[in-house]
Amino acid sequence: MGKRSPAHVLWTEGPAAFAFLVEKYGFTGPHTVEPEGFHDHGGLRYERGKLSVEIGVWSWYGGERGVSTTVWVRELSASVSLRDLYVDLGLGPERDVPDGGGSGHVVRKRITEQSAALRKVVPHVVDVEPRRPLWSFPFPD
Repeated sequence: MGKRSPAHVLWTEGPAAFAFLVEKYGFTGPHTVEPEGFHDHGGLRYERGKLSVEIGVWSWYGGERGVSTTVWVRELSASVSLRDLYVDLGLGPERDVPDGGGSGHVVRKRITEQSAALRKVVPHVVDVEPRRPLWSFPFPD
């Protein structure tokens, strides 16, 4: 078997790790997010009401690569990283939600780590009004 791209690893192995979003919390998905531009290599998106959760593979200049998860409130076009939500909610330190790395092996690790963090975060965000102080970015009144 040949070497698979990091995005391919996410597309094929991510749905099982994030299935709890659909099974327990009523999100739809996963929806495939196609690569967009030089830095965005694609990912998965789950949606529920006003919320979207996107897990994506990215790269940056100098060979830096990684996997990150973002929670969006679509109607407000506002987002926050899983890492920031995790820390802001007092669920643990930033190191619990790493995002660096890019080989297939590291992508598998990041899927597992970010899925575990998201399991802790989602109960705090699915049924809250997005204008509450829980969110680390400002919302218009």
